[in-house]
Amino acid sequence: MEVNFHAVSCSVHHWVCMQNNIKGFPTIVAFKADSAEPQKLKRITAETVAEAVGVRLLAHAPLSNSVDEDEGDAEIRPVDILGASLNGLARTRETVYKDAALSFTYALRTGIYPKHSHHPLEETRRDIFSDWIDLLYWTLPPTWILHTLINDLRINMDSVVASKENLLEIVDKHQEVVNGNHLKWSDQCAKGVEGAGYPCGLWSLFHIVSIGVMERHKAVLGSREEVSTRHVAFTLRNYIDNFFACEACRQYFVDMYDSCGFDHCKRFRQSMQLPSEESWGQFALWLFEVHNDINMKLIEAESKREGKDFSKLKFDLALWPPPEECPECRDEHGKWDNEVVLKHLKKSYWPAGVQNFRFVVLKKKDRVQDERSSWSGLFENVVYIVGMTGFIIWCMKKQYISLTGRHKKYEGDYYYDNAAP
Repeated sequence: MEVNFHAVSCSVHHWVCMQNNIKGFPTIVAFKADSAEPQKLKRITAETVAEAVGVRLLAHAPLSNSVDEDEGDAEIRPVDILGASLNGLARTRETVYKDAALSFTYALRTGIYPKHSHHPLEETRRDIFSDWIDLLYWTLPPTWILHTLINDLRINMDSVVASKENLLEIVDKHQEVVNGNHLKWSDQCAKGVEGAGYPCGLWSLFHIVSIGVMERHKAVLGSREEVSTRHVAFTLRNYIDNFFACEACRQYFVDMYDSCGFDHCKRFRQSMQLPSEESWGQFALWLFEVHNDINMKLIEAESKREGKDFSKLKFDLALWPPPEECPECRDEHGKWDNEVVLKHLKKSYWPAGVQNFRFVVLKKKDRVQDERSSWSGLFENVVYIVGMTGFIIWCMKKQYISLTGRHKKYEGDYYYDNAAP
């Protein structure tokens, strides 16, 4: 009897996977002839497959020497469909994504509303939070399970910004799916320092977003106003300014950004028609430079606090990535090679292999959302003021002529000039 095998992408055929209750990959499902009842296989051997599909083996074929017999009997350990692929997680460090997800949910619980708030978010903070969620929606890897929470937040945004209770209800609903048993930040992230796990995981999320800008900008349909390096940086700046609990961190980032820190005012200039591919990597490189600058400032603060002059080696060790991790990222003079750094950032923060492109749609918002619109608004105000000033001067001049009777002189001259000889 012939047995057919088919591969189904749950990213494309969502309804098929939903109907068959598929929640992870790889998942092997068998169907007997003339039956629509799926049977999930946890062990893959010729015997288990034959039994599941209802056929009888004629003979037991010997295993090839190229396949480990124990490996064939090993239980399948599925990876979440909306999580990065197995190789992707190994390449980007699975803990990076877990720590980032944990920091995201922790920020939703503690950073969006005040501790004992019973009031809705005020309008400005509501818009900033909505922009932040939209940014995550289009920049994060489309196969990351965190999207289940993000999509729910976007769909229920009006409810989420109405009360803290509504926000927490949605976060709690997705807790098991998004975080699972990962309730503490990894040792790699926390490094044994109390409170260090949260900002570490949040910075991981920022870096994932930065690579997503480069990888996902072509996947956005609908409103493209939010899809630019300048808007992304402005959205991040506003999120940190309004929702990041660390006051010193917040103040540093906002002051740095508002003073065009690391030349971002020039670096984020993109053509409105067709931005170059190289321009999309500027945000990731800029964020990388900002993060390293923060690391250096932390070392300087530690040096002052302890009253010690740390060696250059200690400062170099604070820079990421270290030479042993990326020996080609810096030359012999310590200068960063941006092209190599960008590749290393992608290797560290983005799933490996071919990704499902998956288009996303952003709706146009009535309000203006980035710095370009600020300049546009300023220009409109200037034009309005100049126009109104001219109009007022014209009215005052007309009134003056009317009061002094000079208009009669002008009219008399007109009639005199046009009178018949």
